[in-house]
Amino acid sequence: MNVYIYLLVYLLTILFAYYVFRVVVRKDYEEKGKLSNYATVLEFLIFAVHANLSYTFLPAPYPKMPLYPESQFQKILGIGFLIIGVFLTLWAMSGLGFKKVLGQDTKTLHHVGFYQYMRNPQIVFYGIAILGMPILWPSLYALGWILLFIIIAHMMVLTEEEHLSKIYKEDYKKYCEDVPRYIPRLR
Repeated sequence: MNVYIYLLVYLLTILFAYYVFRVVVRKDYEEKGKLSNYATVLEFLIFAVHANLSYTFLPAPYPKMPLYPESQFQKILGIGFLIIGVFLTLWAMSGLGFKKVLGQDTKTLHHVGFYQYMRNPQIVFYGIAILGMPILWPSLYALGWILLFIIIAHMMVLTEEEHLSKIYKEDYKKYCEDVPRYIPRLR
């Protein structure tokens, strides 16, 4: 496919993510104090679309998986990133609780486990997982796919942070001062 078509698809994905996170999710948080089923499905859809856009750089037609690279080091490193990232993402999600992960429980501010080191470990760990794909199948399109994830995830985080700051006020402000958004501080 033409690079301009890829750019258009990526731009449309960003616009869709903006609509989901900055309009639908924000409205749910403001009106209901939690996510509706509709907003939750749209959030999952955004990340499913992103995952499938990996075929903009994968050397195989959709939905086939491409062959692994010949380099054993590249294969081990890429698969290692995928496995470790997914494992840590699930671990962070389990520590938060299913209802909190889905934006359904906002009764308490969670800042234990991974959340004492960074405010968004799920995003960071999922980012580690998706880095495995461009390691396995590197290309300039893969860099665009990573950038697309960063933009989408950051929109989601900004919307969640607005909501949390309204609910927890000074407690959340203090938490934000003490705990970085993405990259843990070395102490």
